[in-house]
Amino acid sequence: MLLDTDRKLYCAVGLGRSVSKVWNIQTLIYYAEQKAAGRTLPKKFENVEDDPHQMGGDFIIDKDGNMALIHCSTSPTDRPCVDELLKALQGLKKRSRFASTVDEASPRKRMCPDLTNNLL
Repeated sequence: MLLDTDRKLYCAVGLGRSVSKVWNIQTLIYYAEQKAAGRTLPKKFENVEDDPHQMGGDFIIDKDGNMALIHCSTSPTDRPCVDELLKALQGLKKRSRFASTVDEASPRKRMCPDLTNNLL
């Protein structure tokens, strides 16, 4: 897990803000369905500065700062499936065994080297 309190990764991957994408009709329907099913909606964290219009994303970054998965969400409910996440993680495991054969010019280049200190 990466704690990106300064939103450096957020900016580096080009995630933006959007009122229309965050609060589109599909999102409102999703939240209405969750409430109708009796589920609790997420609450704001205490003492955390949050931007409700921030577009989300899911990323897998290896210990060296290489991006193994980049998924920029198009709406709040747009998330990669578990199989996609597991596949990316398995790819990291395979690459670590063959680290000397990794091509430095690959699209999974080291995007944000200054963020690797924030990985948990």
